[in-house]
Amino acid sequence: MSVLFVFLTAALAALGVAALLGRRRLREAVPLALRGGLAVMFLVTGVSHFAGLRQDLVAMVPPVLPHPELLVTVTGVLELAGAIGLLVPWTSAWAAGGLALLMVAMFPANVYAATAGLTLAGEPATALLPRAAMQLLYIAAAVAVVVTHRRQAVLSGWLGKLITVLPRAYGPAAAMREVPGGGIVLVSRLRLRSARHVPGFLLASLRLRRALRRAPGALWLDLAAQPLTATFWTWSGWTDEDAMRRYTRSELHAHVMRTYGPYLQESAFRTLPAGQAPATWPEVRGMLDVTTAQR
Repeated sequence: MSVLFVFLTAALAALGVAALLGRRRLREAVPLALRGGLAVMFLVTGVSHFAGLRQDLVAMVPPVLPHPELLVTVTGVLELAGAIGLLVPWTSAWAAGGLALLMVAMFPANVYAATAGLTLAGEPATALLPRAAMQLLYIAAAVAVVVTHRRQAVLSGWLGKLITVLPRAYGPAAAMREVPGGGIVLVSRLRLRSARHVPGFLLASLRLRRALRRAPGALWLDLAAQPLTATFWTWSGWTDEDAMRRYTRSELHAHVMRTYGPYLQESAFRTLPAGQAPATWPEVRGMLDVTTAQR
């Protein structure tokens, strides 16, 4: 029961900290409180694997499992590592998921302690039903942290930074040996509010890409997407601004923008003379980041 007291006290304290930080919405404050409660709880229980309760915990290992001393050491290290991981926002989901699995794996030890009449710190081990209820509470708290922080965990890793670049599509004007005045370049970034709109927007972008192949004055189009952040970039060349505007005002382009406009979180555009245009995708993204920052 003392572990439950530690968890609830730490969670309430973290909730108070969240209030002081101005996170008054429950969906922001509760995950922070759960992370704090679980982190302190696992710091306490992790330390107990090495001092204080170590021999009692070794005795809790079911006899069918080998090397009880080693198992207590390993699980203690994992609990301490998970506690530290919970304190870091971009690792908290992974840490909570790992700790949830660890609690499931260690539950047989709690069953054995309750049914064999073992003691912890001189007190009888918690009865099986209350212990199972507490374990479910801790697992539910860990799962809640996973659910609320999974997006940040994924986006902070390499998978979230993965960008897919489609092969360049060429328009009718690409056959021109020389473009009067050098032409112009349009770069854009469109970020959707939710990843659930990515498949539909991607299909619409591919339709626009096919339409560009027939658009008078179109030189080429490059399309890049970062699906997990719901972000798309375009990089296109045109013989002149009139040709570009005819395409962007076409019925298909207008229909796509009307359909997905309400789902856009933000958009950025820049039109430049070909001589000032970016030469690589990092330059395109950097240019649009600067454009957004200057607004």
